[in-house]
Amino acid sequence: VTSTRAFNRTACPPVASARSARARRFPPSARLVTPPASPPPASKRRAPRKSRPFPSQLPMSLKVAHSSSDPAQRPFEFVESLLCKENVEKGITDHFFEGKPQLFDKYWDSLKEHELRSFFHDKFGKTVLRENRPFSFVVYGASGYTGKLVLDYIYEHVKGLGTEVTFALAGRTPSKLHDRVAEIAEKFPASTYRPEIIQADIDDAKAIRLLCLKARCVLNVAGPFMNTNAHLLVQACIDFDCDYVDVNGEVPFTHKLIQQHDYAKKQGVIIVPNAAGAGGLPDLAAFYAASELRKKTLADVGKMHTFMHGNGGVPSGGTLATRAAMTKAMSKVAKIMGDPFALGGAVGDGKRLEDSDKVLNKIEHHADFDGWSGPFTYAFYDTRLIRRTNWLLMDLGEDPYGLRFNYSEHLLFPDEASAKAAASANTSSKKEEEKLKAEGKLYALGQGLDDETRGKLFCDYYVNVEAEDGVSLRAKISAGDGYDETARVSVETALLLSTKRDSLPFVGGVLTPAVAGGQLLIDAVSATGIKFEVLPDDFKVDFGKVTERVA
Repeated sequence: VTSTRAFNRTACPPVASARSARARRFPPSARLVTPPASPPPASKRRAPRKSRPFPSQLPMSLKVAHSSSDPAQRPFEFVESLLCKENVEKGITDHFFEGKPQLFDKYWDSLKEHELRSFFHDKFGKTVLRENRPFSFVVYGASGYTGKLVLDYIYEHVKGLGTEVTFALAGRTPSKLHDRVAEIAEKFPASTYRPEIIQADIDDAKAIRLLCLKARCVLNVAGPFMNTNAHLLVQACIDFDCDYVDVNGEVPFTHKLIQQHDYAKKQGVIIVPNAAGAGGLPDLAAFYAASELRKKTLADVGKMHTFMHGNGGVPSGGTLATRAAMTKAMSKVAKIMGDPFALGGAVGDGKRLEDSDKVLNKIEHHADFDGWSGPFTYAFYDTRLIRRTNWLLMDLGEDPYGLRFNYSEHLLFPDEASAKAAASANTSSKKEEEKLKAEGKLYALGQGLDDETRGKLFCDYYVNVEAEDGVSLRAKISAGDGYDETARVSVETALLLSTKRDSLPFVGGVLTPAVAGGQLLIDAVSATGIKFEVLPDDFKVDFGKVTERVA
């Protein structure tokens, strides 16, 4: 607007539907892995590994998707919703006219320009320096199942609550959050710190702005994300200098967020979707394996294959709701869901057979494990996220895993029959719910496995990685139940952003957990329970460890 009197007189705009993204090729000059023209300060970047020779021309290139000719342009959807007619008129009426609309209509023109400028600055534009904000982070949506596990993790593992670390809970219904705090008080009586409760509806732009100004980071655990205005919360975080973390496992939603990557990078705000057991933990496993391989060779990573083996698990009500939401929207998001490079990182034209989703459905014997691979539901998500990590490392001025990098992921079984049985069990979300109901394991929204059952669950990640010069390495990541790991990865990511940001490798962008946190995040989750290790070449999986499924 050119004048404070020319505020938006239209009604608050509806939230736009997800837009399809078009792949954008790198220009020829950007196909080499070289640092950007204006790199971030040395103190803000990870120290590069030893240089290695690069050919003058490369037959392959990495690509990322953008939907705008100017990807760093500011997204205005949140600002428009903040400055819509209803918000501005109500704000002026409350501030100048004692909340009486009739006085606004009568005396609006009597307001001085300097009065309006001061009003707009204070009510819509004023910010608060990060170091002056009262909370390290705010958890949005803590009344649900994942929110409960996040709070349990905070009180079990986070040190210095109330002194070094402060946090608040935010959501639409304060009474539910007060109930959650009461549960925490009963479960952790030794802790005297109680988080503040903030009423904030994600559809209320004014409330979201104030939420961002109270914290250095927002941790959003309110899904399904496709069904909310979470993308507007992300825009608000970028506009008001507040980092953002979420636990989403939805390709279409993450695809929507990555369109803000260049703007977030320009503003120096870090956005980390997918900080969860699904997506985030495999991402860290891949980062660890690639880092260990680089200690043995300077060659690019050619291929990486992750195998997962555990003793069970049951989807929470929230997970089922997310799957149902994606199924319902399939006609709109099918193209995005079916694109192996929906989050970027395509090699060449993106049509290599080894990168296709067909590979993820394979059932075959693997002699190095003396076991069989089978399809894994979340492989269709994890693979896309890890390919984005590969691209981000190049975009931010570091060496990617490899310019011809290939990543695949499967479950691991002791025999062919078990692998085929698991593959046949992959059905529609409706049939899955019917099966869970028959087994007495169908959870409603906000519900999931109890603490005792989750405590018996484990999931091991076996990563085989090979460089283009033939040097290989095998790694193992030992973890627990996926929902507990979601709490761990998300909270530790939020803690790094809010308390150790100056030590992180990069300063802004829509990043993956591995790129945002790097080795610091691996160290953090290792300190509270996840084990990362390099395996001997002749290692074999002990399938006898699983005598029966726990859940």
